[in-house]
Amino acid sequence: MSMVAFGTVISYGLVSGSALPLLLAGPAAFPAYVAAALVVLALMAGLSRLAAQYPTPGAFGSYAECTLGPATGFLVRAAYLASLILIIGTEVSLLVPVLAAWLPQASPVWLLAGVLAMLTLVNMAGAHAFARCEVALSMLKVGALIALIGLAFHYATQGTSTPAPSSSALTSVFGAVPFTNVWQAFMLATLGFVGIESLAIVAAETRSSGQGLRRTLRITTFAVVGLTLAAVAAASALLDSGVNSLSRPLFATLLDLARLPWSNTLFRVLVLVTILSVLNSQIYCASRMLFSLARAGQAPARLGRSSRRGPVRAVAVTGGLSIAVLGVNAGLPGDAYVVATSIAISGLLFVWLAIFLTHARRDLGRDAIFLRSSMQSRLRAVPAIVGAVVVVAIAGSTLVIDEFAATLHIGLPFLLLLWLGYAGFTFLSRSTRSTGRASAMADRLSAPFQAE
Repeated sequence: MSMVAFGTVISYGLVSGSALPLLLAGPAAFPAYVAAALVVLALMAGLSRLAAQYPTPGAFGSYAECTLGPATGFLVRAAYLASLILIIGTEVSLLVPVLAAWLPQASPVWLLAGVLAMLTLVNMAGAHAFARCEVALSMLKVGALIALIGLAFHYATQGTSTPAPSSSALTSVFGAVPFTNVWQAFMLATLGFVGIESLAIVAAETRSSGQGLRRTLRITTFAVVGLTLAAVAAASALLDSGVNSLSRPLFATLLDLARLPWSNTLFRVLVLVTILSVLNSQIYCASRMLFSLARAGQAPARLGRSSRRGPVRAVAVTGGLSIAVLGVNAGLPGDAYVVATSIAISGLLFVWLAIFLTHARRDLGRDAIFLRSSMQSRLRAVPAIVGAVVVVAIAGSTLVIDEFAATLHIGLPFLLLLWLGYAGFTFLSRSTRSTGRASAMADRLSAPFQAE
């Protein structure tokens, strides 16, 4: 379970040295990551409590359904599923430079499709096969990242030494960075933690008591946040020391500085392991959310069936849809990527918003106030309310940032289509049930006359 969290959060962006946030905010990128970490801790504080009490494959989708209503529960599940499938189908393209270096004559699309098919087969082999694969990939990735962090701090201290900056110097450094750049770095840092919520999904297939599960969830959250902050601090220190610039991945330079043989190959292996780990975890989480949709009667019933190897059909459909997204992205590389990214960001922000609102609603509900003092319940809801406001602010900020300008323009209509689909499905289901009951009543009423 812990390795799944590392698998989803420790992605290519972090392994490459968090270059974009550092480029935007410079030394202010680290405080931006700290602020994002506080948002993540607030998110997981309540989610770990719910996951320990009610472990279910639908996780936050099921909690939203029970707390915020069936329509919200469907939207959370469907948005999360669509977002992960779109991310899988587009993020796998990050492997193209690695695979092209080793297999220059092979077709990139077929190689990437083969990678997704292989990971789908691993997940279809069962939860144990998935867990063993993910543990191996994540341990390699985390171990390598810890080693790179140590090297970064070592070479940062060996670089051009400068006197320790005074408080006034620090103020001038941070003041020189425009607030919009710091905010964009904060947005990227927050989105970089997306995937930590997958711990609630994995909790449904663990053999741990409620108390032990909650403790594991919290320890894992702190470990993921701590490793991420350490990696960003190391990259920032290495950049500030003058050892390297942002012209190439910061951690790739470390392998050259260490004079390790085949440094480029080692970095490609690290990138390969990192991306495979992320994709493997995402296929697992997406398939469980599809399974939950089917069990809730909001997807074909066959996808809600499980065997000794788990929801094999849901895994197969998830893999197939991801490969289809890959094909569309290969055919329309520019437009498809923008659409997929916009839907994924909007969907995941909506999921986080629903998680925060679920926590706030439960803490401010009648049962919570009855069991605890009114002041205690309100104070407990404050982090969730603040988190919800932050998520809304991030979503609104995409409208004025060029790189994210299309996010809500594409994502909100997609969420509206999901809601309209749910409303239409619910209306037809009710009409069918009403027609069935009327037909049955007519048959019972006409039976005596037919017998006579």
